[in-house]
Amino acid sequence: MKTLISYVAVAALILMSSFTINVQQQLNEQTNSCFNFLRIHRQAKNVAMTWSVSSIDVTQFVVQRSYDGEFFENIATVNFAGSATYKFTDGSVFPGRIYYRVMAVKADLSTECSSTEDVRIVQRG
Repeated sequence: MKTLISYVAVAALILMSSFTINVQQQLNEQTNSCFNFLRIHRQAKNVAMTWSVSSIDVTQFVVQRSYDGEFFENIATVNFAGSATYKFTDGSVFPGRIYYRVMAVKADLSTECSSTEDVRIVQRG
C-alpha cells in the first residue's frame, strides 16, 4: 500500500512540474513580446489606436483590420521612428464589431503580432 501511495505521489509531482513548466513557458513568451500594449477606442465614426513597443529592432508596423476576427487585411504601414509610442486613426470603418492588431516587422524581416483588440461602431441616425 505504501508503494502505491508513493507512486501516486511521484505521479502527482511530475504532473505539477509539467504544469509549472508550461505556465512558465507561456509567461516567458508573453514577456518576450516587443509590444507593451495596444489600445483602441471609438472616436466619433473613426477608430483611434495607440500602441507601445520596447524593441529597437523594429523597422515598421503594419496595421491590420478584420470584421470577423479571423481574416485580417493590411490597412496601413507606420514607419518605426525610434519612439516608444505610436498612433493611427482608421477613418474608413463600417458599423459593427471591428478587430485590430499591429504587426511589427523587425530588421531581420521576422514579424511579431500584438494582441487582437476589438471595438464596436454603431451607426447613428
